[in-house]
Amino acid sequence: MQFIGTQGEVLRCLDMVDKAVATRDTNPILTGIYMRCEDGLLTLRATDTEIGMEAYTKVESVQPGSVVIEAKHFVPLVRRLPPGEIVFKELQEQQMLEITAGCGNFRLQTMVADQFPSLTVAEQQPLLQIPGQLLGKMIRQTVYAARREQGHSVFAGVLMEYVDGELRLVATDTSRLCFNRQSLPGETNFSLILPARTCTELQRILPSDSESMVELALMGNQAVFKLEDIVLVSRLLEGQYPDYNRVIPASTETEVIVSCQELSAALERANLMSKKAPAIVTFDVQEGILRLESRDVELGESEESLSIEQNGPMVKSAFQARFLLDMLKTIGTDQAKIGVSSGLNPGTIRPADSDDYIYVVMPVRTP
Repeated sequence: MQFIGTQGEVLRCLDMVDKAVATRDTNPILTGIYMRCEDGLLTLRATDTEIGMEAYTKVESVQPGSVVIEAKHFVPLVRRLPPGEIVFKELQEQQMLEITAGCGNFRLQTMVADQFPSLTVAEQQPLLQIPGQLLGKMIRQTVYAARREQGHSVFAGVLMEYVDGELRLVATDTSRLCFNRQSLPGETNFSLILPARTCTELQRILPSDSESMVELALMGNQAVFKLEDIVLVSRLLEGQYPDYNRVIPASTETEVIVSCQELSAALERANLMSKKAPAIVTFDVQEGILRLESRDVELGESEESLSIEQNGPMVKSAFQARFLLDMLKTIGTDQAKIGVSSGLNPGTIRPADSDDYIYVVMPVRTP
C-alpha cells in the first residue's frame, strides 16, 4: 500500500474514528485503526464491537492495500506532523508503515489487516432520512437526561422512535425525562434504544450545515448512520423502554413564563450554595414573583426574586438546581414555560412557544 494525502484531511478522518478505538486490549487488533487505500479513496475504520466508525477521504493512490496501525501512537503522530502532503508506504517485509512528511521520516509497526472486523456484515433495512442539523439539535436537547454510567440498562440510552410522521427522542434517568419530537416525512414506523455514548459520538460528527442528510438503517441488532463521508454503526440496547407518556403530566397546578437568561443566571448562583451534596433550590411562586431559595447548613444561603407571568395559584416545590440548568442550556428560546405543582408532583419546563420539547423533573423532599 502506498498513497499521498494531506495532513489536514487524514487527521480529520482519524479524529472522527478515534473515539471508536477499543481502550482495553482484550483483542489487541481493536486498539488499532484500519486503513485501506483503493482507487484514490482512503478508508479509515475503528471499532470496539459496541460502536464502530468508518471515514473516507480522497488521496493520490500509488499502490492499493490495507494495514492496521495502533491508534494511541499513530493519531498523535499525524496530529503533530506539519501541514501539507504526507506519504504513507507499507513496508511489507518489515511489517511497518513508513510515514514521510516534510523533513521527517517515521516508521510504525503494523498489524494484519485481514483480522480487522468489518462494520457492515448483514443486510440493512432503510428506516429514515434525517437532516443532520435537526438530528444534532434533538440529540443535544435529549441525551443529557440519560443515566450517566455506561451499561446495558435502557436508562443508559436514548429512545429513538418514528411514529406516524413524527421523529421522537426520549431519555430518562428516572429523576428526570426529556421528550423531543419533530415532524418528518417517512414511511416506516420504528423504535430503537441507542446507547447514550452513540448519541454523543453521533452529535460530534454531524455536519452543522442545513443541507446534509443522515441515512438511518437497521442491521440486525445494530443501527447504521450514514453521512456523506462517514458511517457510524452502533449496537442497540435491549429491553422495554418505560411508557414516557405516563410520566409527562397532562397539566400542573401553576404555569409561569420566565426569562431563560434571568432564570439560568439565578440558578447558577443558587447552585453555589452547596458544599457536598447537589444544590437544592426551592421555587416559591406567588403573585407574579418567583422566589428562588437555596441553603446549606455548612455554607450559607441565597434568596432571589424574578418577575414572571403567572397562571394559577401560589405554589411551592424544590428541585436539584443542576437538573434545571441542564435543560435551560439547550432550550434555545428567550422564554421558558415552567409548570409547578405542590408536594412531590413533577414539574415541567418547555419553550414558551412550543410543546415539542418537554422536560419533566421530579421534585426533592425538603424539611
